[in-house]
Amino acid sequence: MGQEKSVFQRGAEYGLWMGLYLTAMMLCAMFYDRMPLLSVVVMVMLFAGPVVLYYTQRRTFIQEQGMTQYSALWMQGIMTMIGGALISSLMMYLALKYVRPDYIYDQATQALVIYKTMPEFKDGELVKLLEMMLEQNMLPTPIESVTNSFWLISFVGSITSALTALLAQRRISPRM
Repeated sequence: MGQEKSVFQRGAEYGLWMGLYLTAMMLCAMFYDRMPLLSVVVMVMLFAGPVVLYYTQRRTFIQEQGMTQYSALWMQGIMTMIGGALISSLMMYLALKYVRPDYIYDQATQALVIYKTMPEFKDGELVKLLEMMLEQNMLPTPIESVTNSFWLISFVGSITSALTALLAQRRISPRM
């Protein structure tokens, strides 16, 4: 019989797969301006993410025959999301630095064009701020964007894993 894995080991293993999942979602998001159908893929992946996280926690709960504590499932989910965030952050940095170095500028320019066409924003502070940021090259750098993305994924993943851990603890049905 093999030795049981800790929540940190399981989180690291599942974090690798979550990192690949988040990387695929990030790449689809970065290229949907060139292939509009990718925006649908991003939305599906965004809503399926908690389901994927739930299945990792449920799998652990079943493998441990229903004896896993809520806190262990939650911590596993947190570790899974942090591991995934680390991998997708590295990939995002490489994509922003080498594949689409003008991505942030392009998105800010596109947002400015859209806001200028909307009557409620046309002469507002947001348009002036975006214009100033573009003129003075004050847009976030790739590493700033990656850092923000890492913390967002980690925070949202922590909250999501708290909820999915509750669901993953439901009673195990006996097999017939």
